[in-house]
Amino acid sequence: MKMMKNYKGRATVALAACSLLLAGCAGDTSAERNCLNGEGILQLRVSLPDGDRSGSGEYDALALGTMRIYSLTDDGEGGFTENLIRKYKPASEAPTDLYLAAGRYKVAVEAGDRSEATFTRKSYAGAETFILEAGDVKPVPVVCRLTNIAVEVAYDASVAQRFDEGYRTYVCASDDFSRTDAENGLVPTLEYTSGGTGYFLLPEGTNHLSWGFYGKSSEADGSGEVAKTGRIELPRGGMQYTLSFRYSKDAEGSLTVNVKVRTYDTSHNDSFNFSPQPTVSGDGFSIAGVKGYHLMPIGFKISSINPLSSIAFTAAGTQYEVMREGETVATPAEGMTYVPSDECNGLLTLDRKFFAQLPAGVNVLDFIVVDGDRSEGKATARIAVPGATGIVSSDLWFGTATLGAIVTAPQPSSVIIRYREQGSTEWSEAEAEPGADGYTYTVPVTGIGAGRQYEVQLLTNGLESGSLTVADTGAGRQVPGAGFEEWHQSGKPWYPYAAGGTEFWGTGNPGATTAGDEYNLTMGVEDPRPGSTGRLAAKLETKKPSFFGIGKLAAGNLFVGSFGAVSGMGGTVHMGRTFDFNARPTALRVWYKYKPVGSDKGRIYVCMVRMTDGSTYHTVDTNNAEKTTFAPDDEFLYADKSNEATLQGHIIAYGDLMLEREVGEWTEATIPITYRDKYASERPNVLILTAAASYRGDYFEGEVGSTLFLDDVEFIY
Repeated sequence: MKMMKNYKGRATVALAACSLLLAGCAGDTSAERNCLNGEGILQLRVSLPDGDRSGSGEYDALALGTMRIYSLTDDGEGGFTENLIRKYKPASEAPTDLYLAAGRYKVAVEAGDRSEATFTRKSYAGAETFILEAGDVKPVPVVCRLTNIAVEVAYDASVAQRFDEGYRTYVCASDDFSRTDAENGLVPTLEYTSGGTGYFLLPEGTNHLSWGFYGKSSEADGSGEVAKTGRIELPRGGMQYTLSFRYSKDAEGSLTVNVKVRTYDTSHNDSFNFSPQPTVSGDGFSIAGVKGYHLMPIGFKISSINPLSSIAFTAAGTQYEVMREGETVATPAEGMTYVPSDECNGLLTLDRKFFAQLPAGVNVLDFIVVDGDRSEGKATARIAVPGATGIVSSDLWFGTATLGAIVTAPQPSSVIIRYREQGSTEWSEAEAEPGADGYTYTVPVTGIGAGRQYEVQLLTNGLESGSLTVADTGAGRQVPGAGFEEWHQSGKPWYPYAAGGTEFWGTGNPGATTAGDEYNLTMGVEDPRPGSTGRLAAKLETKKPSFFGIGKLAAGNLFVGSFGAVSGMGGTVHMGRTFDFNARPTALRVWYKYKPVGSDKGRIYVCMVRMTDGSTYHTVDTNNAEKTTFAPDDEFLYADKSNEATLQGHIIAYGDLMLEREVGEWTEATIPITYRDKYASERPNVLILTAAASYRGDYFEGEVGSTLFLDDVEFIY
């Protein structure tokens, strides 16, 4: 089956049921004032159900329709005059709440795209009158019926047997049938190549539907193409007409086609209801806003035009059942009661015991109410439950945070939020300020650290309000790969990260191994520190790479950054990488063993740098150490220390551990980090962290064989 060109449309959704809810004032303060002035609230809720009849989900008849609202006034002759007061196109955009003066009204809905010939895109219309009184809650169903003329074409099996080379029927919205007009889409036309039902609207000036049947047979006694035409006289919208085609031979053996036209009283099951879905409304308040809980229970009115089947809602991740299969649950949740006024209406009440189960804050209650006709209504309410809500926001680098609370007591004289680190007995407290919504209060605080738990308590008018809230701060970031568990060899040098992995740490191996792979200075070894969850540690050994006995000492080293390039007997290294300091560390903790040779010394240090020239690392050139090296307690970094114009940035904080004696067993060391007060308002952007078996290795000084083992480097916050 197909629609002819110029009248072709998508095979998409036929309109199913939607709901139109008409209700009066619900107790909201502003609404009550309007009700006192003789007004009511018209609530329009229009939606398509989950199940549509065409199945594709693309055709939304309401989105292509129009809704009109008329006020009806007495015409003095026993009738009413319609006065258009509202028009919504599309109908689906009708507002939820509409204030109207008490009186008589009519709602008229036209849905669909008014296709004149279609197999799927049906059109509907319906209207209903109602009286709206001040303070009324009055659901009104509006039944919409098919406005199309339905035409079914039914082929008997004998048609396919006889006309084996093809057959078809054209049905046109035209008074007289023309095959040329039908095949060229000059009139609204549907082509039926198999049985089915199509839908028509008559163009202006057209009074009838016409049709034409054409079939071809391969049998020898066939006489070419068989054609038959006819007309459906004065068809009416909402009615179904069936054309039944059967092949038979008359008594003399000639070919005839019997066409039977049957008129049905109504189109089969093709109306739908603008029937209200079950609704949830606040008892004395509007659920469109936030309702604060304070001492008194909160009620919700449940209403339906059909008997209620089930009521449930979720809050704080828990689902609560109120009604199941038309019966109130025998053991409702604590603090929850439901009192039905009849089988269609009731009042759900939530009291102190129920709200004690919810966390402080604005809690969302999502209701689902189903009636006996399987119509489902959904609603959302937001209830503010008093108490401290914890940490609203924080900047752990600066140790600051904003604490929040919900206050529902009317006109509180004092709102204080107090806090302390869990385990402490001393409280800090501050006066909180209200937000724009009137429920939310906040206060800025200092001294907040990373990876900690804080207890937060609300005091309203000097009394504890709500339960104690425990808030976690996020963990401070750690240095990637600082357990030294991943290594790979590429060519001669070993690298302290997995093959294909992300490089964060670097070594001098690429330079030293130009003299041979036996000169790898730093490697992973199976000697982890006690209690480690890994199996490897880093071994840094000072060696003297040489060609034919000519070479220079190279310290075993490991640093955040990367090797630069070999240059003569020395080379360059890029010290440091960008690092997002989300919190302020107080120390660097390391595990190490150290075996110096002679008077050699090892060193581990960290610098947190604010690069101001856009650099992401500092280059040390061992061929020009005097100009490029630096000490961790230096304040400034220069690309060339002899030229102040090469300033790269400043060191905000640093920590330094000099290793001056042998430590034969794995030892945990905590390196305090010292901060410069003058940079208290700044945040570093580059991390420099390095370890060396010979601390003067940049100057080719040290002792061959000095060895440092390193494992599990981490910041302490």
